[in-house]
Amino acid sequence: MFGDVRAIAFIEKRYYFFAGYSPYSSVFSSLPQGFYVFLLNDLDKRTDMAKNALSEHMESIFAELQQVADNSAFVCERADVDRLRRATFYSPIFKEFGLFNADFKVYCSNLGAINISIYKSIVSRIKDSKDRKTVSLMDSNTLGESTFFAFYQRSDGLGVNGLAPPSSFAMTVDQILLPDYAYELTLGKHVLFSNRDHIVSDLLETKKETLDDWAIELEVLLTTDLYWSRLVSLLPWIFVCWVLLSIILCTGYFTIAYYRRSLRHCVKRAIKNNAMEVYFQPIVSLNVDGQYEMEALIRWRSVYHGQVSPLVIVDMADRLGLIDELTWMVIRKVGDFYREYPLPLNDINISVNVDRHSLLRETFAPSLAGILDEYPELKGRLGLEVTETSALDAIDLPIMVSRFEHIKALGVHLSVDDFGTGYAGLDFLRRFPYDTLKLDQIFIASLKDDQFTRQILTSVTKLAKELNMKLVAEGVEREDQLNAVREPRG
Repeated sequence: MFGDVRAIAFIEKRYYFFAGYSPYSSVFSSLPQGFYVFLLNDLDKRTDMAKNALSEHMESIFAELQQVADNSAFVCERADVDRLRRATFYSPIFKEFGLFNADFKVYCSNLGAINISIYKSIVSRIKDSKDRKTVSLMDSNTLGESTFFAFYQRSDGLGVNGLAPPSSFAMTVDQILLPDYAYELTLGKHVLFSNRDHIVSDLLETKKETLDDWAIELEVLLTTDLYWSRLVSLLPWIFVCWVLLSIILCTGYFTIAYYRRSLRHCVKRAIKNNAMEVYFQPIVSLNVDGQYEMEALIRWRSVYHGQVSPLVIVDMADRLGLIDELTWMVIRKVGDFYREYPLPLNDINISVNVDRHSLLRETFAPSLAGILDEYPELKGRLGLEVTETSALDAIDLPIMVSRFEHIKALGVHLSVDDFGTGYAGLDFLRRFPYDTLKLDQIFIASLKDDQFTRQILTSVTKLAKELNMKLVAEGVEREDQLNAVREPRG
C-alpha cells in the first residue's frame, strides 16, 4: 500500500511540476513578443498624441495671426509698427510679424515700412486655400536661418505673416516623444526638425502621420536600443511578477493537492470510479429450515485516509448528493456477486441498506427497475433495509407507502432496519408492507436487566407474527440474549 502511495505522490508531484513549469515557460517565452507589441501600441498612441498637439499648435498660430490682422490697417505708421512689436513681444511663437496688402506686398514689419513681394508659389497657395492661409519654410534675414513662415489674409485683402524658428514645433512634440522616440518633422520637402542622425541602432518600426492642410509630416522611429533598455528596466518588475506567480502556483498546488487528498474528494472519486468494496455478512436463522440470507456492507480503504468507517462514507455521500449513486453501486456489486457465484448463491437473499429520503424521490423506483433489468439475478433475491431514523409527516407518509408498494411489486424484499432506535412506533409497522423487522443491537443489549424492554420485545414479536414479518435480532452474542429473544416467540 505504501508503495502505491509513494507512486501516486510521485506522479502528482511530476504532474504539478510540469503544470507549474508550463506557465513560467510560456510567460517568459512570450514576454519579448508581448513587450514588442506593447511598444508598438505605445508608438501608435504617442504618435497620435504628437499629431494632435501639432494640430492644436497650428490652430493657435493662425488664431494669433488673425488677432494681429484684426488690429491692423493698410498703413504703416508709428502706431502700427509699435503694435506689431508688442504682438511680437507677447507672442509665445513668433519672432517677427509683417503686414501685406491685396497685391501680396509686405509693406510693414516690426522694423518699420518695407516693400517685399511674397513668392508667387506662396501667393498661389494662399489663394487656393479655403481659409486663405498657408505655411512655408524659407531663409530669413531676420532670424539668419531656415525659418518657418505662416500667412493669413483677411477677406478685404489685408494679410499678416509671422516668422518663427522651426524649433517651436520641436518643443511641442519633444515633451510627448522624447526621450524614448526619435522623430523627423517635415514641411513639404523641407525638414523642420530631425534627431534621427543620433540613432546608432537598428530601426524596429516607424510610424508616420500627416497634417494634410499644412503638408506637415511626422515620422516617429522605434529603435532596438529603446526596446532593450526598456526591457532591462522592467527586470525588477518581472522578478516581482515571477515571485507572485510562484506564490500563486504554489498556493494553487497545495490547495489542489489538499483537496485531492481530502476525504470529501476521495469519497466522491471512489463512488464515481466504483472503487469501493462490498462485504457480505451472513444472517443466521435459528430455524433449521430457515432461508439463508446475507447483508451487503460497504467497505473502503482510502490511499490517504486508511480504512474509512461506513457511517462516514454514507454521511459524506449524503452531503455530496451522491447517496443514490452509492446505493446503485452497492446493488450492482451484489448483482456481480450473484453472477460470479450463481450456484452457491442460488437460494440466498442479500439485503442492501437504503436511505429513506432516497425512497421519497420519484426517480428511485424507476432506477431500481432499470438495475433489475440489467441484473435479472437480483429479482426475488434482493432486499432493501430501510432505517427508521426520522418520522414522516402527513405529506411524505402516503408517498412512502406508494413507493414501498411499487418496490415490492418489483420482487424486492423490504426490511425495517435498527428498529428501536428511531421515531417509529408500533403503528408504524402496520402502515408499511415490510417483510422483515430487524431489532437494533442496542435494543438487544438491554434485554437482560430491563424488564420494560422485555415487554416491548414481546409486543414487537407478537406484532411481527400478526403482520407475517420475519424477526431478526442484531448483536446476539451471549446465550442469555439468545434465550431472551426466543422466549417471546414461545
